[in-house]
Amino acid sequence: MNGCPELEALILAQSEHAPDALAHLRHCPACAALVEEHRQLEKDLFRLVDPLPPPDLVSRVMARVAAEPAPVRLEMKTALSILALALMAAVLTFVANHGNIGLLGVRAASGVVAWRHLFMGAGEAMTAIWSTAALPFVVAMAGLVISSVWGLRRLAAHRVVEVEVRP
Repeated sequence: MNGCPELEALILAQSEHAPDALAHLRHCPACAALVEEHRQLEKDLFRLVDPLPPPDLVSRVMARVAAEPAPVRLEMKTALSILALALMAAVLTFVANHGNIGLLGVRAASGVVAWRHLFMGAGEAMTAIWSTAALPFVVAMAGLVISSVWGLRRLAAHRVVEVEVRP
């Protein structure tokens, strides 16, 4: 502060005495200069803008991304561990439900036979749909196939971007 006790009292009292502060500023040039300096500083701070990123930022980031090894090995380890845990959980669930481990293959085969009925029923349902609404069925199936192939293509796309790295 500039040492003016009247201004300090008005600042401490804040907005209650705003008319008193304006009257004080009209009569005290030191306080008026301080308030004007603060206003100019505030105006300058509002004009500040964050700097733009460097023009080669994208190429530098892409170079760092391209330099990283592909995570194929890690993904394979993760997938195999998930598969092993799922199979182990299936066998343990079968044994925990008082199933004989020797009959596990027989139970799996009977499950395949039971699923056969489901697939045969789905085939009959497709035949019924085809005979009653062929065009909507074809459009829906084409959309399903196209979206699936497009999704697989995006998942399997491996693009190598070569970027010149500048130190």
